[in-house]
Amino acid sequence: MQSAELRRLIVRHRHVAPMLSALLAATDARVHITDADGETVLDRDSRSIEDDAPIERYPIVVESDTVGWVEGPRPAAAVASVLSYACSRETDKRSLASEALDRYRELNLIYDLADRIGGSPHLADVTAVAIDEAGRLPTGGTGFLLLESPTPGRLTPHPLGEEAPLFLEQSATDGLLGAAHAGDPEIVNDVAADPRATASDRVAASLIVAPLKVEGARLGVIGTASKEPVLFQAGDLKILTAIAALTAPFVSQAHRYESATRGDK
Repeated sequence: MQSAELRRLIVRHRHVAPMLSALLAATDARVHITDADGETVLDRDSRSIEDDAPIERYPIVVESDTVGWVEGPRPAAAVASVLSYACSRETDKRSLASEALDRYRELNLIYDLADRIGGSPHLADVTAVAIDEAGRLPTGGTGFLLLESPTPGRLTPHPLGEEAPLFLEQSATDGLLGAAHAGDPEIVNDVAADPRATASDRVAASLIVAPLKVEGARLGVIGTASKEPVLFQAGDLKILTAIAALTAPFVSQAHRYESATRGDK
């Protein structure tokens, strides 16, 4: 919780400010409230006979972090407890609101991606849309997608014919992409420091990648990479996983369509 938020809670919040005023009026003690950096948020003077009482200092704590301090005689402990509770409730409400907003954004992304990706049966169109979406993660980066090639044990960048793809054709079992292809979605914020990284992986400084799976079959990988170090977050991985889950069936469907149009048996 930042200093401005603590100040708003103490001075202007429609529930906390009146409650704090009532508590201070009842105790009639001098109380000095500061933020974590020592900036004064509230300084209440008093003519109480207890003004000569020993001054004590109590933290305002939210999720184990000290966000401010209450200084004063004995009632300061009660004030700090009340503010810790009020700040924690406010933080919880904001977390719930943020989670609801994230879910709304995820649903919008899924609906938008399904609408765009389902517009063409061709593999090149499907992979182009998926890469575009993977490149829109909140942290940034460039989207990429590699599929199993006709050559066993290889991953090929798609769409085919793309100019200067970030990752070239490579092993489906080695390196970070190979690990994701065989395993689970993951974030690698320091590619160079990861012992699994190959020379092919090190074209990126940071990456986030997820496997493309349909009914247990592994089709390839999709992800986002940055040539400059960045810190991909859990929220990025959640979005990418949703993109992968929606993309994989369309990739499989496009494979079947193109196989049928070629007359493959």
